[in-house]
Parts: sequence; C-alpha cells; structure tokens
Amino acid sequence: MQKDVIYIDVEDDITAIIGKVKAAEHKIVALVPPKRIGAIQSAVNLKLVHRAAEQVDKRLVIISNNAALMALAGSAGIPVSKNLQSKPELAEIPALDIDDEDVIDGAELPVGEHVVAAEKAVDDAVSPAVGAAAVAASENPARAPELRAKEPLAAAASKVKVPNFDTFRKKFFLIALGVLLLIGTLVWALVFAPSTRVIVTARTTDAALSSKVLLGDSLKTDLKAGTITSLTKTLKKDVSVPFTATGKKDVGEKATGTVTYTNADFGAVTIPAGSTLTSANSGLQYVTTSAVTVPKGSCSNVFNCKPGTASGSVVAAESGTKYNGDTGSLSGAGVSAAFAGPTSGGTTREVTVVSQEDVDKISGDVAKADVSETTKKELVAQFGSDYVILDATFKADKGEVKPNPAVGAEATDGKGALSGAVTYSLTALPKAEIGKYLDGYFAQQIDGRTNQKVYSNGLKEVSFTNIGAAEKGFSANIATNGKIGPKIDEKALKDFAKGKRYGEIQTHVQQIDGVDSVDVKFAPFWVSKAPNDANKIKIEFKVNGA
Repeated sequence: MQKDVIYIDVEDDITAIIGKVKAAEHKIVALVPPKRIGAIQSAVNLKLVHRAAEQVDKRLVIISNNAALMALAGSAGIPVSKNLQSKPELAEIPALDIDDEDVIDGAELPVGEHVVAAEKAVDDAVSPAVGAAAVAASENPARAPELRAKEPLAAAASKVKVPNFDTFRKKFFLIALGVLLLIGTLVWALVFAPSTRVIVTARTTDAALSSKVLLGDSLKTDLKAGTITSLTKTLKKDVSVPFTATGKKDVGEKATGTVTYTNADFGAVTIPAGSTLTSANSGLQYVTTSAVTVPKGSCSNVFNCKPGTASGSVVAAESGTKYNGDTGSLSGAGVSAAFAGPTSGGTTREVTVVSQEDVDKISGDVAKADVSETTKKELVAQFGSDYVILDATFKADKGEVKPNPAVGAEATDGKGALSGAVTYSLTALPKAEIGKYLDGYFAQQIDGRTNQKVYSNGLKEVSFTNIGAAEKGFSANIATNGKIGPKIDEKALKDFAKGKRYGEIQTHVQQIDGVDSVDVKFAPFWVSKAPNDANKIKIEFKVNGA
C-alpha cells in the first residue's frame, strides 16, 4: 500500500507537523524524526498528532529505533517501525517492578555512620569538660559562677567575624553586571535577533525571445529600435618581424639615343611623349621622352618635293648594356623613324630588394595566435564580470604595420622587417544594458495582465549568435527564455506572517493560485514564529525547476 513519508525537521513545531500530516495525499503517513527528536518528544504532542491524523482518516507510523520515542509512541497508540521496509508494531510499555532490594535504609548509608561518629566525638569532648567544671564548682563555690559566665563570652567572642565591605562591593558589582548582560541578551534574542525568510516557489511558464539586434558603442538601448549599447576596448602593441629579402632588381642606367623622323605626307604629324618605338635591328623597345611634331613635306614643283623632318630623344625601356649601340630604323611613330646615331649609356647592376612575396610570406606572423590570445585575455580582464563578451568581435588591425625597406627598395644587407603598431579590439555588452532590453521585452509579454509577474528576464541564459559587422557596430541574434508566473502581494504577505508559526504561514501561502511550494526559515535556531516587525520578514521568490 502506498504511503507518504514526512521527514520532520528539528525546527518544526507541533503545528507544522500537524499541517504536514493533514496535507499528505495517502492514508498511511510515515513520520521520520531527526536525531534530535524535537517537538514529538512529548507524549502530549504525539497524542495531538495522532488525534489530528484520525480526524482526516489517516494512520500514523513512526520510523525510529529510539527506545524512549518507541515507548512514548506506544503510550499514544501509534505503531512504530525500525525502517521504512519493516512491518510496524505497537511498542510494549514495560511494567514497573518493585522489590525489597530497591528500599534503602537510611541507617545503612555512609552519611549515617559519619553522623553517629560525629555525635560520639562531641560527647567525648564535652563530657570531661563538664565534669571538670563540676569539681571546680564544688571546691570553690564563689568562683563557679565566674567561670560559667566568662567561658561562654570568650567562646562567643572568638566566633564573631567582621564583614569585608570591599569584597561585598565587588560581588554586588559583578552580580549587577551579570544581570544587565542577561537582560541585554534576552532583549537581543527576543526583540532584535529574530528574523524570518518565506521562500515561495512559484509555478512559472517560459517566454522565449529570439530576434535580431544592432550593437554599437554610439547606439542607445532601445527595444523598439532593436538596439543595445555596447562598449569596445582597444589595445596597441608594437611588433617587428624580421625577414630576408629575396627580390632582385636591375638598377643600372638606361641607354639613350636620338631619333630622326621623316614626314612625306601633306600634313604635320605629332609623336606624343611616352610613345613606344621598336628597333628593327634588335627588337628592343625605346620610349620617347618628349612630344615631337614633324612638319609636312614641301614641293617646289611636281618633280622636286622634300619630306618634313624633325628629331627627338628616346630612352631604353629597361636598363642594361644590351641597349647600347642600337642603330637602324624604328617602327611605331606613324612616320619614318631611324636612329641618328648608335644608342649609348646603358649599364647593368642587379641588387637585392624587398618583394611583395617577402611581405606576404610573414604577414601572418605579425599577430601570432599566442600573442592574440594573450592580448584577448588582457582585454577581457578590462571588462570584468559585469559584461557579456562577444568573442566574435575580437580583431587585429595591422594597418600601421609597414615593411622596411619598402617593397621594391634595395635591402643593403639583404634584410628587412615588418614593423609597426597592431591595434587589437574587443566588444562587450554591459549586463545592465542587456537587462534593460530584456525587461522591456518581457514586460510587453504581460502587458494588461495584472495577476502576472516576470520572475526571470533570462539574463543568465542570454546568448548572441551570428555576429557580423554593421554600419555602426555589429548585428547579432539575441536569444533567451524568461519566466512568467503569478503576482504575489509581498506587503500583504509580510503583514499576515507577523507573529505566525511555520504551519500557519505555509498553509496560507499554499492557498495562493500559482504557488508550487512554501518553505519558512526562522533565525536564530530558538525562534519558532515570525517577528511582529514586517521589516524583519523577507519574502524570497524561486521559480520551479530553478
């Protein structure tokens, strides 16, 4: 058969125990007392619990192997079982046996012997003295009264003690101090120390939040706008990564020459500066250094026509001695062109320079993983526990890092370095700003429902995902679950609890719709009811499952 098992707390009074028994669901109720038996160590209390159980048609069983408690239970008519599995039985009440050996003769006690011995010693000491006095009186009748008068006075004088007033004053002071301390302790224990915590576990429902938000340092937290204020911290670190230059470059001189242009057409022709001319002999290319206008040809008669001519300088497209001594005609000018004389001045000199490949090869070493992780931890430490860190926002800006020498420049010793300041940044959200956003959202969920209350805004479980760059900061998806449950009037509950015991408070609160369970904690341990001061009663709310 099913039964309810009720574990009794040491602080439970008889009212609380009766309340738990009445609230049990099954007919059989097993009471499990603590090691310190508490309220049920009284036979009267056991009978009260038994009577209350019978009134609601329930059968009590006490689970204990304590002999004293088993005897009390037997006298109250309550069965006892040593554990939850064994069969309950009604404990037998032992009979009171009296025999002759239990009767004590006062004369046989050691103290009686001491009294007899003491009386004998007094008789032995007094008898001779009395006899001597009698003889003296018979021999000298006149002096006998004197002896009889002086001896008691001397004995009395030797027994008189003068009181010590200093000792009396000290004792009086200590007693007074002890009384004051006792009164102060009683006042503290009965007036100031008592306090009560009423812990109400409410039956709540989840309310989900999942939406897109914008996060930015310049944005204000606004539920309607979908924005939350963020905070970004930066940290600069100087870096210098050496490398070996591998680029090669010919830095010799370029050959130069003069070109003669011939125009047989009847219109002037202009060769722009920078035009490329190709040597017919070598196939090498040359570039005009300035614009040249070739005039049209002229004729004195049909049989006597002369073309227009002009000359201009050119320079080899590349440096090198291979451009020296070039002669012959050139193409690409739009008119006839030929070297006026051999080209000259070209030299060849190859040096080591910094190439773009050299820079690209070590750019990944500028912000090494270990350095980045260390810097990230430093930034996280700057925020503290009042912020939610957005790990995805951590980045390293290497815009100030440049190669030295520059790309294409000669590295005199064949060495170079990529150096400059790397700016690390990390963005976080103040929990206060997130809480403001969540409070606004869940307040909307209970708008118009006066009997509902938000027990949790989900701040502890909030998460931000799909974080990406946005115009004024970042965009992200925010998600969490809030808790919504019954609204309980704390002031009215405190007023009711004043001066009430555990069972009274528990029964009252459990009648409120939406309350799962109630626990009442009195402090210090000797307190068994709530104080009459509402300021010393604290109402705590918990949600089911938390």
